[in-house]
Amino acid sequence: MFGPEPEENVFRLRLMKEVAPGMPVHFSFYSPSVKVQVMPDAETLPGANGRYIGDAVTIEFVPEDSAAVERVREFVWRWEEYNEFTAVRKINHLRRGVFPESVQGILERVKGVDRRAAEKAAEAVDLNELREMIEAGDAKNLARLPGIGERRAGAIIEFYKNERSGRRFLYAANRNDRFRGKPVITELDLEGDLEEQVAEHALRAQKLGDPDPLSPNEPPGHTTVRDANLLHPLPMTPSLMGRSVYYPEQVALFAKTLKRVLIDGERLAGVGDLRIQRGKIFHTARLPGVGTKTRNRVLASGLLDDEYTYENLLGIPGITEAQARAIADVARMKVRV
Repeated sequence: MFGPEPEENVFRLRLMKEVAPGMPVHFSFYSPSVKVQVMPDAETLPGANGRYIGDAVTIEFVPEDSAAVERVREFVWRWEEYNEFTAVRKINHLRRGVFPESVQGILERVKGVDRRAAEKAAEAVDLNELREMIEAGDAKNLARLPGIGERRAGAIIEFYKNERSGRRFLYAANRNDRFRGKPVITELDLEGDLEEQVAEHALRAQKLGDPDPLSPNEPPGHTTVRDANLLHPLPMTPSLMGRSVYYPEQVALFAKTLKRVLIDGERLAGVGDLRIQRGKIFHTARLPGVGTKTRNRVLASGLLDDEYTYENLLGIPGITEAQARAIADVARMKVRV
């Protein structure tokens, strides 16, 4: 299990510590191309509840039991060995050789504080002193640490102040942000009408799905719930998926799920609860004879995932008997599972 390299051993120790039943853990790739290679394995890993979040190159796993924990570890180690440049390199958005509760781990979580600056600061301050300065908002003394300075000190104080706040945001961004404009951000008023706020956010997010010169009809990405730092999706929260539009029933269900998570304090686990979208089987199963045009016809029909029966599918113009039977068979197997 453990190799000769100290950094590899630290990575595996952190992996053993952080992957636990019921607890979300994030794995990020440097290269978006890896997503295409690992998508089927990550989303169908038994008991691991894998899903893609955020920038579309981050996977969140929520293992259901100890067996699923081992599957997740094996999955990560396999991709570590597959390619050192594009395999999994970070856990919970830290460098793999850094413990999250160390001085370096606390500092490197902040955007703008790089490895070198964190290493210099770690030589001059211990963990308790750093935590006291952050808790007290002491940017003056924090800025005196080597490698930090005023700008980074302010960023550190603001980051952990945001982490402690109860502010929540809806964040929608297209995967081609350079061509689609700025992400759509909506701060939630948890005492107000969540359905109305989500519906307004979805209308604005639809504009991210307009065709661009690179790939027509590209989806608008997806909406996730984030804290005041807006860096990463909150764990155990739902995501609103869509192609070029968000369907009304999706928006309503998403708003109800938000209420369960943010107001009622419920903790969700499992792809069925975390992902709200139509046509999930098109992304998680191989359907012989079913191409992009057929998938688009099914999505445009308005059928929900649990309505993919042979009779309903056969009633969609342009769908053949063989295609209807193939989709219905897979949908029936998914329901049983």
